[in-house]
Amino acid sequence: MTCNKHPELKGLTMINYLKSVALVLSMLAVMPAMAEQARPPIADKVKAYRGTQGEKVWTLRVGERSANQALVQIDGIDHDWQLKIQKMDVQKTRTEVSYSIGSGENKIVVLTVRGGTGELRLPGEPQLIDVGYDGSLSEASSAGALLTDYLK
Repeated sequence: MTCNKHPELKGLTMINYLKSVALVLSMLAVMPAMAEQARPPIADKVKAYRGTQGEKVWTLRVGERSANQALVQIDGIDHDWQLKIQKMDVQKTRTEVSYSIGSGENKIVVLTVRGGTGELRLPGEPQLIDVGYDGSLSEASSAGALLTDYLK
């Protein structure tokens, strides 16, 4: 039996046509899994910081080390950035690490860390928030889960 409804398929039997459709559908089904494999490299561990009033900040290197980028998520704040995961530029000096977003005149240094302590600056907020490294929060955090949430 030939498929007469589609002249471009002239000569194909219905079985061959259905096999072709099944092949295309199976390829489409595999595409999300292939995209999942294209995850960028990340650091093994999340670094987490806690503020004096319950604020939490998670940082995770994303991409190659030479890219100097990190994912940053903030919790416990009354701000539009509450739990929003953002990719930020990282600048390291001998004494500090800074995480910023934007460029040029629009660049905002959001987090500056010196040793185990730092300052969080939120756009539109006049107050700096003091934060300190929290080993327990870092250990309880999953690098893979943070990346997955960012990629959603």
